[in-house]
Amino acid sequence: MSSRPSSVSARARGLVIPPFDALNQKAGALREAGKNVISLGQAVPAFPPPPVAIEAARRALTDPDAQRYSADAGLLSLRVALRDRFKDNLGVEIDPEDLIVTAGGNQAFMLAAMAAVDPGDEVILAAPYFVNHEMAVRAVGAVPIEAPVSESAGFAARWSDIEPHLTNRTKAVVLCTPSNPTGARIRPDDLSRIVAELSSRDIVLLSDETYLHFVFGGVHASAAAVPGWRESVIVVGTFSKSFAMTGWRVGYMLADRSICEQALKIQDAMIICAPVISQIAVEAAARDDWNYIRGFHDELRSRRAVLAEALAGIPALHWTPTDGGFFAFVRVAGERDSERLANEILERAHVVTIPGAAFGRSGEGFLRLSYGAASVDALVEACGRLKDFFYTRRERESE
Repeated sequence: MSSRPSSVSARARGLVIPPFDALNQKAGALREAGKNVISLGQAVPAFPPPPVAIEAARRALTDPDAQRYSADAGLLSLRVALRDRFKDNLGVEIDPEDLIVTAGGNQAFMLAAMAAVDPGDEVILAAPYFVNHEMAVRAVGAVPIEAPVSESAGFAARWSDIEPHLTNRTKAVVLCTPSNPTGARIRPDDLSRIVAELSSRDIVLLSDETYLHFVFGGVHASAAAVPGWRESVIVVGTFSKSFAMTGWRVGYMLADRSICEQALKIQDAMIICAPVISQIAVEAAARDDWNYIRGFHDELRSRRAVLAEALAGIPALHWTPTDGGFFAFVRVAGERDSERLANEILERAHVVTIPGAAFGRSGEGFLRLSYGAASVDALVEACGRLKDFFYTRRERESE
């Protein structure tokens, strides 16, 4: 028996599934039909997890403590290790009580949103935004407000992008640095200005720093390293990218302990704790191989250079390179329906891309290409197909 619409909450009905799954399903069907599909879609690094993490998980298989719940906030030993790494590498001064270990970054963001935002509050998202942030804001009953960030400024958010959208209902601002989908990294002075301005207005900053290990020019600046951050900042992150452990589901929420104490009530109701064996594996990597992914930076830079050169040879496409993440957020000349375009590219060229419209109105007319899981050879082949696609498309439109 199918469920009646009235049996589903208005909150759930108001959410829109992003096009990623549909595109991946279509790609899977094409592969089953014998087509050679290249994915520049999902944001995953195609590297193995740190060997120390794998070994720690192997040892934990026979450890009775690994088969039981941890504390809601996560293993104390892991939180101590994270405290030390954040201090040594990011200049962030915290205690273990300022951390909650979560089941990945998305759960960390949902936990932060539920702890900081009430139904009806307005939440500003610097846009293009990460689609799951917007979904989480809606899921908690708040109102997402899009604050467009200029391509000419390299998509890096500044206070001047946010201030015009403030109202007396604004409760929080969401930033993602480095950004998914653009790879843009907010400059340290701009980040400090944003933190100070929001703190003076009693507005919360939700800072997603998932890609902190994917900065190719300079170093990552954390919102929790800004003096006075405890007044207004909640940081969320994940080890899915940094340690190439997307399926292990470990992330974190970093906030003043007074916020964490309240958020733990929600954590207990939501998941109790993150998977313990995964926490053990992450702890080993955090202690012994924190900068693991930097060993692959040269490979990522090579892919990035190949992609930049190839895109420059396609007149319809324009990429403003940024210095973080592993994305190219590519403007398509004259495009007004990026979802239709992404489907057409998949059907005709057998290349998975992500429509920019999935990241807000500001993303319309763009495609996100991820080079985290594509080899240099795959990028060359994919860009060759894109070049042929847009050439053929131009010829069709001129007929």
